Amino acid sequence: MTAVTTPAVTAPAPVPAGHYPCLGGLRAIASTAVVATHAAYWTANYTPDATGRVLARLDVGVALFFALSGFLLSRPFLAAAARGTPAPRAAAYLWRRALRILPVYWVAVVAALLFLPGNQGTGLAGWLRHLVLGQIYVRDALAEGLTHTWSLCTEAAFYLLLPAVVAGLLRVSGRGEWRPARVLAGLAVLAGLGLGWLAWGWTDPSVIAPIDVWLPSFAAWFGAGTAMAVVSVSAPGWRPVRWAHELGTGLWTCWAAAAALFWIACSPLGGPLDLTPPDAVEAVTKSVLYTGVATLVLWPLVFGPQTAGTTRRLLAAAPARFLGDVSYGLFLFHMPLLVALYAVLDRAPFTGTFLWVFLATWCAGVLAATAAYRLLERPLMRRWRDVVPERLPAPTLRDAETVAP
Repeated sequence: MTAVTTPAVTAPAPVPAGHYPCLGGLRAIASTAVVATHAAYWTANYTPDATGRVLARLDVGVALFFALSGFLLSRPFLAAAARGTPAPRAAAYLWRRALRILPVYWVAVVAALLFLPGNQGTGLAGWLRHLVLGQIYVRDALAEGLTHTWSLCTEAAFYLLLPAVVAGLLRVSGRGEWRPARVLAGLAVLAGLGLGWLAWGWTDPSVIAPIDVWLPSFAAWFGAGTAMAVVSVSAPGWRPVRWAHELGTGLWTCWAAAAALFWIACSPLGGPLDLTPPDAVEAVTKSVLYTGVATLVLWPLVFGPQTAGTTRRLLAAAPARFLGDVSYGLFLFHMPLLVALYAVLDRAPFTGTFLWVFLATWCAGVLAATAAYRLLERPLMRRWRDVVPERLPAPTLRDAETVAP
């Protein structure tokens, strides 16, 4: 094969402010999907019929969250590289990430460990693991009502490593110049290594848990969002940028393709519907399909016109923005509330009506999330976000600061 040398892409056009109003609505959809799949599991609706398969695979919402994080959080670092300006301060970035996710998370942890029946007697080690997001690094350490927080632990690992990973990719690929094609190639390598890690974890039964939920297993999901960020900050004249915007105008084309991949993931190719361990091929297949789904769902909301068409306007409308704002709290509180609902009603797991349980959990979760957002999240961000100052103008970082699972 003949090697093709990619010329350096110089003097990129000014990077836009980077505000994507549709993404708030997408966060709301992703969090609702996660609530739905957990309600379906608790009501024994992971069934082999079409409805059961779709409900079981709504964990694709996690892939959407990870791709969103990859896109929004990496973009300020990549934008600085494309413009040849200093990168955001890692200290300011990490401070704002911690301020965004930890206080509300600690409220959920304390509530679950104190009040859910299955957590009575949790020792100091269990408390500490959960408070520092370390519960996925010990086998069978997830507390009742907090089992879903594995994904937040994985997100936190991504947050910590992102500045170093982006800096490493830029150093290896560019040597001082912005070479987006090489950065994309580096991301592809990392995604491939992550899939290899995932396959290894499911091949050797002795190491299946808990490494299957560690960060490398999801490198492709985060990498998909980061790759979109690379393209979004590159010069308009670069051919992949033109292709991206051409494809991005076809929202329903992208989403139809995403639906097709999702339907394939619902088949036996995606592995078991329940918590039965998949084999390596099934695990990798599901991960690749979810990568495609997340990419195709996100693509037209990033590269398409932000307010064109009814769908985009609905995603950017006030109700969707509100649900996007409280989506992190909904994600955090829905499982403790679901467990509490069953405890209060004295119902055994795997009983109940899906629709009733889903609606009760979602509504209670939105109420709790709204209270947390107005009383804790928003006041803390307004008062303390600038304790560690940032060198970039606020518009560049606006969407990145809203990111949370």
